[in-house]
Amino acid sequence: MPPPRERIHDIALLAEHFAGIVVEQNGWKPRAFAPDALQELARYAWAGNVRELRNIVERLLLLTGRRDRRCDVRQVLPGRRANTSGEAGSGTLADRVAMFERDVVLQELAAHGHRVAETARARGLERSHLYKKCQQLGIDLKTERTQP
Repeated sequence: MPPPRERIHDIALLAEHFAGIVVEQNGWKPRAFAPDALQELARYAWAGNVRELRNIVERLLLLTGRRDRRCDVRQVLPGRRANTSGEAGSGTLADRVAMFERDVVLQELAAHGHRVAETARARGLERSHLYKKCQQLGIDLKTERTQP
């Protein structure tokens, strides 16, 4: 499957699809993207594959409690997390710390081929501790391993 940057016209459809999956997995109420949020996602220069898009959609759903808007998308896109505009950050400090921690764990897992034992060993953790941390952070290891 080509990366999102080569399928700009499919980004809105993919984002809605991934949102539906995340909402269903977590038992949340359905959420909608505002048109400006979908436009912002389409404008982003996607460096990765569709897994990157899925992770961005998941962050949006975790960090916002309303209809996702352009300003929400800008907060979660890589390289745009730092808030330089003086606006209040999105979510509580605890939520933002958890999202940072989640991003780090996902990056480490990806760097080690989503092998938990290898990732834990490389980071000096017990494997069971990494499993528990993933559970606390809402990381579905089975889904992460099977994403394209």
